[in-house]
Amino acid sequence: MLRKDSPPKRIAVTWHPQLPDARLEAIKIVEEINRISAAQTEARSWSLYDNEFRTTLEAEPFDLVITLGGDGTMLRASKLCAPFQVPVCGINMGSFGFMMEIQKDQWQRRLPDLLRGSWRIEKRMMLKVTLERKEKQNLEWEVLNDAVIGHGSQLRPLRIHVDVSGNYLADYVADGLIVSTATGSTAYAMAAGGPILKPEMRNILVIPVAPHLSLDRAIILDPDDVVEIQASSNHETIFSPDGAKGMSILETDRLLISASEHSAHYVRMEGEGFFYKNFIQYMQRNPSAVRKDES
Repeated sequence: MLRKDSPPKRIAVTWHPQLPDARLEAIKIVEEINRISAAQTEARSWSLYDNEFRTTLEAEPFDLVITLGGDGTMLRASKLCAPFQVPVCGINMGSFGFMMEIQKDQWQRRLPDLLRGSWRIEKRMMLKVTLERKEKQNLEWEVLNDAVIGHGSQLRPLRIHVDVSGNYLADYVADGLIVSTATGSTAYAMAAGGPILKPEMRNILVIPVAPHLSLDRAIILDPDDVVEIQASSNHETIFSPDGAKGMSILETDRLLISASEHSAHYVRMEGEGFFYKNFIQYMQRNPSAVRKDES
């Protein structure tokens, strides 16, 4: 984890466009930054889906991006900023906000620390996913959580062949397969029975979903490994990167998944053990996880 020592000079404040309160709060934050910060600090606000924000980010990267929304907002902001190594600080305007650093009612208290540079940078590994399709141009994605193969509308298992760095790993008969980062280990991968990894760990997880008479354990790989996947079935097979709308893939398609050259940079203001404390806190929101003596 890297320590940030110098105050940010150029700050972007972004928000999810479908959250009206987030836009109003973003304007308040920009006004407050420009009111209390040194003259050389510049703050502006954009919708996270505004093309002008992307263009400005590409032309002259910011020192800090503050984004308002939920975990999906943080996911998008992180991936936009990763190629430029711009740290992102999330302010939770949603119902969950596991990835977010600051709650809506906390930003006025935490803003001075942000402007002083009193925070750490947490680097999170991302994945590069390439879809190779015969006689077609390859498609590529940058993924922060996971890449998932699953069945379509027909609830039947798939046959999924997996090689790792050119070596045979397994032939799964399963509802699907998840290839996840440490960040994604607390999302779908966890629901499928995978291990929970500290976010800064640089590992690739391979986790089958409801495997039948085949390897039923998660595999933890090195960041230098390359996962090669081909799926076959007599019905539709769907591929989804980071929870995006699924696309159909063919038996002749090949997915290659490896560590990306980019990393997401998260602003962290809490202590080193905050991840575990925060994780347990969110897990206890599930009524079934509350101890009887606490009810």
